[in-house]
Amino acid sequence: MKICLIHPEFPVYFTYEGPIGLAYLQACLKKAGHEVKIIDNNVLLYNHEKIIEEARGCGAVGISMTTPTYSTARQIAEKIKAELKIPIILGGPHPATDPADCLNFSDFVIVGEGEKAFLELINILEREKNKKKLFLKLKKIKNLAFKWNAKKIINKEREFIENLDELPFPDWSGFPIEKYGSALRTSEKCLPIITSRGCPYSCIYCFKGLFGLRYRKRSAENIVNELEGMKKKFGIKEFQIADDCFTLLPERAIEICKKIIERKINLPWSLPNGIRADTVTEELAEWMKKAGLKYTGLGIESGNQKILDSIGKVQKKETVRKAVKILKKHKIKTVGFFMFGLPGETIETMKETVEFAKELDLDYCSISMTTPYPGTKLFDDIQKGRGKMLVKSKEELFSLGSKAKYTMPGMASPEEIEKQYRRARIQLLLRPKTILRNLHDPKKLIAGAKVAYKWLLKT
Repeated sequence: MKICLIHPEFPVYFTYEGPIGLAYLQACLKKAGHEVKIIDNNVLLYNHEKIIEEARGCGAVGISMTTPTYSTARQIAEKIKAELKIPIILGGPHPATDPADCLNFSDFVIVGEGEKAFLELINILEREKNKKKLFLKLKKIKNLAFKWNAKKIINKEREFIENLDELPFPDWSGFPIEKYGSALRTSEKCLPIITSRGCPYSCIYCFKGLFGLRYRKRSAENIVNELEGMKKKFGIKEFQIADDCFTLLPERAIEICKKIIERKINLPWSLPNGIRADTVTEELAEWMKKAGLKYTGLGIESGNQKILDSIGKVQKKETVRKAVKILKKHKIKTVGFFMFGLPGETIETMKETVEFAKELDLDYCSISMTTPYPGTKLFDDIQKGRGKMLVKSKEELFSLGSKAKYTMPGMASPEEIEKQYRRARIQLLLRPKTILRNLHDPKKLIAGAKVAYKWLLKT
């Protein structure tokens, strides 16, 4: 069967290197003998008519959906279904939070980790023409939700993939990789790699339904084999490790770095999703730098210790200070991630966050307004009456912007939170130090200016 895989547009990214989830799906589908058409609309920006034309002739369409792309993905699904009348399959983080809702505009939903369930579904759709037998087989696919005679059926959960080495390497054929970019990368062609799945921490704003709480890891040998293949087949000049918890086990991260050096990968790389400050050691930083690490994100979130404790971050400010100092010592650039409008936020705590960011003297800052995404503890707390949503629709909730999305007792007013958020972005994103650090690299300065425009003016 020929399958069209679509990544809907969401143009406001700090860094964007491609949808690795679809690359994994393509690899699994091709290995099983299927043909795949890729539409990464985040960079292609096709209109609906063009997407329909590209998908014409396919036996099914798979659409990757995050919460921020909810509206766009829904529009694409509805347009294709009306015009082509072929099965629409949704997958990704958001469908895992509310598969029943997603079935209102699709035929099938992959709930959670998707490689095995998606392939099983495609194989059955291709081979089984008897309607009764088809239904019985669909009911056996774990991690699948589907509609049958107007009834919504949500199957049992599937066990997470234990041995990640058994997965084929992501296949980037057909992706517009020459168009991927970042204000922080140093080379012209860069792709992501994932070395582990799952995160054992319980931050109240983070959704864990896709890969779970339990940490699962690939072997160093398997990881470096993929990197070698990416160099030869796709000509990458740089890579990103897009894990949620790459340094959770520092000794493992060091092992991977040593293997990268041993196999002479010789490529610059980065950790755009960030690492935890409490995992940073002198030895780890030294080996990451030797292996080619250029920059890493740090999930700092707030400069107020009480807020850090209350959101489940389990991180001390002094630990952050120490981590930044170590990274700077080894000449690894730092990107600090901060959130405004967390539970308990006041004018004083937001000002404290800005001052903490200035004290750390990070190379870059990324600042976002806290959004209670479905499937998170923060969202559940609000639903239980511990807070109040300030938006009236999914579209409002799922959109980026400077508007507060919720309120809770003890927090500053939404208007004040929005005011402090906008002020912080100007103070931190347009710091003279940040601009001066990039004057030596005109290309990076221009790329950074474009990102600043998107973040400051469009959100």
